[in-house]
Amino acid sequence: MDARGWSRSNFRQVHDLPADQQSMELCHGNIDAMVYTVGHPNPSVDQAIRLCNAEIIDVRGDTVDLLVNAYPYFTLATIPGGLYGPDQPAVHTFGVKATLVTRADTDADLVYRVVSDIFAEFLRFKAAHPALGTLTPQAMIREGLSAPLHEGALRYYREQGWLQDGVLVAEDSATRPLTAEALMVD
Repeated sequence: MDARGWSRSNFRQVHDLPADQQSMELCHGNIDAMVYTVGHPNPSVDQAIRLCNAEIIDVRGDTVDLLVNAYPYFTLATIPGGLYGPDQPAVHTFGVKATLVTRADTDADLVYRVVSDIFAEFLRFKAAHPALGTLTPQAMIREGLSAPLHEGALRYYREQGWLQDGVLVAEDSATRPLTAEALMVD
């Protein structure tokens, strides 16, 4: 709203509803729209689409571009077509990237093992939640970095060749396909 220069007074009514009530209020006609920042697929969004024929709409344009460029934790995103039914088109929007964070004084060996295990068990990690299903190692090491990388993560990235001289490696070398063998750590 700030990016658009809007305030709550620009709207006839604004309700601060808990997430689990939004879709039902939409279905009952008590609200005209709901804004919900969430990983997809999401049961509440699915409920609104199935029960009251709601639609997810594109949210993009100059204001969104300014917002994404101003704040590193925002990113352009696409909700895949068909995620909420066969007729649902792809939806362009923005959102936040989930970022695993820890304190700077957390043991570097522990952080290294966590990062190593995530990539060693990458397919299993992606299967833990549908929102993780589209992740790629290449995107994970580049996008959504809203905090400095921990020394344990830096060590793993260096060993993988993803970080050289403190800089993430060039796009062409970091986007090569990573095989299961390349992700394994002894």
